[in-house]
Amino acid sequence: MRKKTWSKISLTVAVVMALCFGLSGCGGSSGDGETAELTIAYQYGMAYAPLEIMQEQNLIEENYDGDVEIEWSVLSSGSTINEGFASGSIDVAAMGVAPAITGVTSGIPYKICSNVSAQPHMLLTNDSSIETLADIDSEKIALVNIGSIQHILLAMAAEEQLGDAHALDDNIVAMSHPDGMTALLAGSVDCQLTTSPYVFKELEEDGISEVDALQDVWPDGNSFIVAVASTTLEEENPELYEAVVQAFADAIDYINDNKEEVAELLCENEDVDAETMLSWLNDPACVYSTETKGIMDMAEFMSANDFLENDGPESFSDLVFDNVEGN
Repeated sequence: MRKKTWSKISLTVAVVMALCFGLSGCGGSSGDGETAELTIAYQYGMAYAPLEIMQEQNLIEENYDGDVEIEWSVLSSGSTINEGFASGSIDVAAMGVAPAITGVTSGIPYKICSNVSAQPHMLLTNDSSIETLADIDSEKIALVNIGSIQHILLAMAAEEQLGDAHALDDNIVAMSHPDGMTALLAGSVDCQLTTSPYVFKELEEDGISEVDALQDVWPDGNSFIVAVASTTLEEENPELYEAVVQAFADAIDYINDNKEEVAELLCENEDVDAETMLSWLNDPACVYSTETKGIMDMAEFMSANDFLENDGPESFSDLVFDNVEGN
């Protein structure tokens, strides 16, 4: 379809740029006494909390036996992060599992190095007559962008309920999570497929309800955000790569063991009190873990339904580095 084609073209251009310019990641090996450089990209939101803990507590620096200078960058989408890896300007990132699968299978020089989090996803509506996907005709559905994990989840639900993974592609309006929430509450769109904390905020509003769509196709606890690292970093500076992996594990352990403290840290970003943030962190669908869950299911679906420009992965190891556990 037209929207899918644009997504594929932009990623292909990014790969060609990387091949043409021959750039490599910044986090390669450094000589004796030299300072390693590392650029890390992520996005805002509860799902990325381990990155904030890593930065706040200098966990990579603590786990690395050497000097490292880290640049932290907040970007708008997984596709933007993919372009950064392709150009050699990003070494490590956290992103949705769908764009990560797209990146690996398209030749972006990275693999998954850790899981980060699972978060609640819901299709919400301001129209009480919409109870299932079959009730949607020309109504507009806001989600982050074409090819995002939210788009893939909608497609999985459409295949299950409507028999066609692309049945609702033309209903999509690409919007950031906060813009989509504003549009849903204002009535500018009829539905939004979004994640935390927006699902929590929107369900508190009068007239907003959940459409029965996602639970059967993407159960609570399945991977949402994964961490990826450049193959250059893993091959040329394995000590720094291991420090990054351990930092993710340490940050996730800290979150799971200190939720009240983490709620205090995160609440200001979401403009809520710490008690509210703690209730969100304790939601059963909010899971922080280094172990991936369900990514091969998503990869196989994406391959079978023409969301990937190349063949899908043959095995779990095609998508992840050797240290990663999961499925």
